[in-house]
Amino acid sequence: MRVTFSCFLTLMNITKINSMKTTIHYAFILDQSGSMHGLKNEVITSFNEQVKSINKVIKSNPGTKIYFTFCIFNEEIEFKFITQEVNKLLKLKAHEYNPDSCTALYDAIGLTYRKIQKEVKNNDKVFIAVFTDGLENASTDFTSKDIKGLLSQAEEKNWEIRFFCRQEENLFYKSNLGISDKQMLNISLNESGLKVMESEISFCLGEMVKPKKLS
Repeated sequence: MRVTFSCFLTLMNITKINSMKTTIHYAFILDQSGSMHGLKNEVITSFNEQVKSINKVIKSNPGTKIYFTFCIFNEEIEFKFITQEVNKLLKLKAHEYNPDSCTALYDAIGLTYRKIQKEVKNNDKVFIAVFTDGLENASTDFTSKDIKGLLSQAEEKNWEIRFFCRQEENLFYKSNLGISDKQMLNISLNESGLKVMESEISFCLGEMVKPKKLS
């Protein structure tokens, strides 16, 4: 059977695409302010289920690497881990998530952006998910203008952003941060709302590991 040179190049391109590894940097920014106290158990369960789902995405897509950065915030910012391989993560435990104090959301987003930016290489993909139940009231290092600019830069780089909050906070963050309808998802602050968030995150990551189609 004869194989033309153009067919040979096509086969080579398909092989190259199939052999390329997909690397995703996923950052989850989680509200730990005092108003989250009533959701503590649900949040811990949701986080652990999320890790299970992401591991399933990896197992279903050999060659995929997902590096997880986990930021929790109240008036202080804490990184539980930075660019950690998902299959090496341990379960989040009750003593590791203790809601109290105020909401320094802008600082959490800004510091996470800086840390992710240092780790991302050419052709890496980035997905950032933010969950908050209240309005910004405690940031000292970043303003709404700063974060709006960073989110705009992220969009230019084709980073995926998802912002999960209640309807009550929706208009505030859309107006102050320039978040689009695609990026903003309203959820209820209960177990079913957190499951909606888990599903959306799993779906987004699943879409990101799909190989690009040949034009």
